Amino acid sequence: MTFVARYVTVGDDPQCVIVLTENELLAVDLTSDGWPLHRVPYLVNVSASSAVTCCEHAAGVSDDVWANIITAGNSHNGQWSTKVLDLVNVS
Repeated sequence: MTFVARYVTVGDDPQCVIVLTENELLAVDLTSDGWPLHRVPYLVNVSASSAVTCCEHAAGVSDDVWANIITAGNSHNGQWSTKVLDLVNVS
């Protein structure tokens, strides 16, 4: 397996480790007990071994449908980090 890892720090204090694997991006919160993962900005990883065979953009989705999508995504997760991951200001 090929992967790339990078620490996100504040001063000399590591906040999280970002891991890019062949199939997905992971961000591990190092400041919380149990090192939970940060939420990723997609519902499932899309890879050759995935059951996902098509992705399509749908504009103008109603608030009710969007709320159902968020609820479905939340039902599939484990313990997520409650911290905000700021990848924009990573140095």
